[in-house]
Amino acid sequence: MAKYLMKRLGSALLVLFALSLLAFAIVRLIPGDPAMQYLDIDNPDPAQLEAIREQLGLNDPWYTQYAQWLGGVLHGDFGTSLTSSQPIGDKLADRFPVSLQLALIAVIVGLAFGIPGGVIAAVRQGGALDAFIRGTAFLALSIPAFAIGAVVILVNSFTLRLPLIGYTPWSVSPLGSITSLLLPALILSLAMSAVISRYSRGTVIDTLTQDFVRTARSKGVPTGTIVRKHALRNALIPVMTVVGIQLAALIGGTVVIENVFAIPGMGSMLIEGINTSDYPTIQACILVLGACFVVINLVVDLLYPVVDPRVRAS
Repeated sequence: MAKYLMKRLGSALLVLFALSLLAFAIVRLIPGDPAMQYLDIDNPDPAQLEAIREQLGLNDPWYTQYAQWLGGVLHGDFGTSLTSSQPIGDKLADRFPVSLQLALIAVIVGLAFGIPGGVIAAVRQGGALDAFIRGTAFLALSIPAFAIGAVVILVNSFTLRLPLIGYTPWSVSPLGSITSLLLPALILSLAMSAVISRYSRGTVIDTLTQDFVRTARSKGVPTGTIVRKHALRNALIPVMTVVGIQLAALIGGTVVIENVFAIPGMGSMLIEGINTSDYPTIQACILVLGACFVVINLVVDLLYPVVDPRVRAS
């Protein structure tokens, strides 16, 4: 188990290092000069521009800039925003919990619909209910979340005119905070519940065809008991993998849906940074969102031996 743990931790650290290099390199490919944010765009002073670039360290070699940035990150300092002069760490502390809360609600909703849907479809394999669930899942995967969100807001503006846009902070009202994120979370969970239902269905069907299930049935064990005690446990590993990947994807994939519903999360923070060529903010957002993938996948890897002891021997 210790060897398994060290291998996974080593791989995670290597990926995080590569991710930091990638985040640093990507922002250098974005058009625009961040120093221009401090000057009159229509009539910039070349001398002032050069002085600002020197002050921001933009004239230093790339490896010097990278080493200074990475050293700050390792000490919890993500730098200062070029546009608001606010520490990026403070902005991340405000924005990341919002995106995490939205993603967690979406995961809970996705699990609540995906696992029961997959199990029902497997038990009713080949029937009308199975066809309906698979068709609904295919439809949910085919329509982008932002398109559904835009249509919902458009229809609401002509009909009920409910307050669908905006966010209530958790510190103001926990119930109001959950309520304000429920609709965007439901929209985000559609694709996730579809993926989970498909994986659950396939795994349960495979389990129900095993010899030990036939033996249990021949002894008169009810189908419900077989599904609960055997099929669902065997479905945990693939479903756990999907949930981990989907949770990480949702944290980073809320960019558009946050802008559609005016939610102040990581997605809107990243868009603001791109629009203003705020290099430190973009780097921090990419690194944090990418680190979510690495950390969540690492947690899933470490949970495998707990769910299935056979993994320890591999």
